[in-house]
Amino acid sequence: MALNTLERRPACSAFSRRRASRPFCTSRPVSVQCHAQSAGRREVLQLGVALPLLLAGQPAFAGPATEAAPAAAVRPAPAPAASIPGMASQPYLDVDFQLLPPSAFNFIDTQPAYDPDRRGPAPEPSPVRVRYDSPDGNTVLSVLVRNAQNLKQSILQTTDISGLGSLEEAAKLLLPRGSRVVAGSVLQVALPPRQTALGPVEIPPKNYYRYELTTPNGLHVIMSVAAQKGRIYVCGGSTLEGEVWERDAPVLRAATESFRLRLDGATL
Repeated sequence: MALNTLERRPACSAFSRRRASRPFCTSRPVSVQCHAQSAGRREVLQLGVALPLLLAGQPAFAGPATEAAPAAAVRPAPAPAASIPGMASQPYLDVDFQLLPPSAFNFIDTQPAYDPDRRGPAPEPSPVRVRYDSPDGNTVLSVLVRNAQNLKQSILQTTDISGLGSLEEAAKLLLPRGSRVVAGSVLQVALPPRQTALGPVEIPPKNYYRYELTTPNGLHVIMSVAAQKGRIYVCGGSTLEGEVWERDAPVLRAATESFRLRLDGATL
């Protein structure tokens, strides 16, 4: 799969082997559409972003995109999300990441409810770490987290999304089969030197892979993907193609572009 719109843009300075057993891609076609009958509209929107990462223990969709976007000129650096109309004034802060959500979207609690009387092991946390829905339920913004080993086996811990390969190679692990890639880019965020007993040590920049795509079941998806400490983080917005996308595209783009990893309270 070729992504002709690949670009590399510096950010502001402030800032295998596949599993041989039970391959996911079989001779039978598999798509997100198979879930549409049993899931509500919001669940289908969520699956447009979440399904590859939610399939623990199996490779994600590995099929190439049906069509690549034509070549395009390099775009200028995006405006700060806070300057986009309709964005919240304060970011959502997680221990591991932060993002600026749309102000009109509703926060959805995705984690198991705390039960002080519960006995036995605690329920597994949801891989959907944060979720925001548009008021009409036609658009979903979420951040999903999955162990990198579930996508690509490696003897080394994945500390950067480049550990999954190039922008094109990672797309085969992250994007739904049959997707049409509208645009793809790589954002490199410069990190400050780390102070050690022997003096400052230069730290490689943090890479963020960005994709915009449409799926066979009529969704328009935009996402920003990064990695640290063996985990893959996907900040994605999913909505219906057409008028709904045209309406929500500016805030979804601003929200996914505002996504940054955090480590020990510092923004990466």
